[in-house]
Amino acid sequence: MDSNNPVQTPGKDLSRQDFIRGSGALAAAAVVAKPQLFDVMMKSKKVRIGIPLTYGPLNQPWRRGAGMLVKKVLEMGAEPVTFRGEPTKDSERNAEEQLLTRGIDALVMGIYQTQLESKATAQRAQSRGIPTVGFATYVYNSPAVVEDQFGTALKLGNWVLDRLQRRGTVVQTAENPGFYQPFDIEVSMVNLMVKWQPQMTMLPFLPGGVSTQNERQLSRQNVTSLLSAHPQKGSVNAIVSWWWPDSLGAADALRQTGRTEIIIANHYFSNELLTYMSQPNSLILASTDTPWHILGTKTGELAVRMARGERIPPTTYFVPVTSIEKKDAARTLADVKRMDSEVIALLRHYGG
Repeated sequence: MDSNNPVQTPGKDLSRQDFIRGSGALAAAAVVAKPQLFDVMMKSKKVRIGIPLTYGPLNQPWRRGAGMLVKKVLEMGAEPVTFRGEPTKDSERNAEEQLLTRGIDALVMGIYQTQLESKATAQRAQSRGIPTVGFATYVYNSPAVVEDQFGTALKLGNWVLDRLQRRGTVVQTAENPGFYQPFDIEVSMVNLMVKWQPQMTMLPFLPGGVSTQNERQLSRQNVTSLLSAHPQKGSVNAIVSWWWPDSLGAADALRQTGRTEIIIANHYFSNELLTYMSQPNSLILASTDTPWHILGTKTGELAVRMARGERIPPTTYFVPVTSIEKKDAARTLADVKRMDSEVIALLRHYGG
């Protein structure tokens, strides 16, 4: 797999060659000449791309993707039009609706709303001739660039199963069910993986709050309560955490209760997570991540192409899964810091 490019789901578009095949030579020349001129004009058109910025202080991955999205739009000669919000579905919906009044030529939609929740906004945009594209979420009648939830669950879940030699007791935590759909899918996948291991048990899910709360503190409290209910060493063997503040909260609880025999597997990188993970006594031993820089870049490309009149069918593009172990954390931290400093400097001009 090429780690620098998303993987497109199978599909076939009708090419210009297909369209003109069978016509006579003179007719073909006439048909081709106008589209070529039209393509040149559209590629040079200054289009405006609506981009909601609804990440919060904990949403470093989302910010990373948004920065690369804006960068790609600028590189393609288009104009980013942003609206700053908060990390909630309501704020995201409001940002998208506000952008529809700003004279945009395409609208990026994501990341919290599901396709059903954002359908009315997408239909409103499309009825006005404004194409839409999904950023980390599926959008009605639109192409979308998303993380590979199933591949991520298999990667992180199998790491835990291999580490435990498919024996023992596991618990999962993430943001509250229904808040961010990829977490729900990944939790369901690992539940299924453990279900078919006869020597393994999955404990009830631990909710970790939402991005507007102190999720690290909530996770610390929830994991402490879990350990009080399972006081014997060996009664819990691993925690699979799908959100980095929850992972750090779980690590705090394990350290405070002396249950350092329990391992933690994490999803999503942040500077704070990788700093902790790189420490010698870290209890977070593995992590997956979504390459948001790739996700944002591809989304920006699709948005500009559609704004310039290209018809792109409702196709799903998956980005590859990134995975590291503890020994890789320090090097990964340097890479993430470099990328984050670049996007922070860029997004400062578009609402932060």
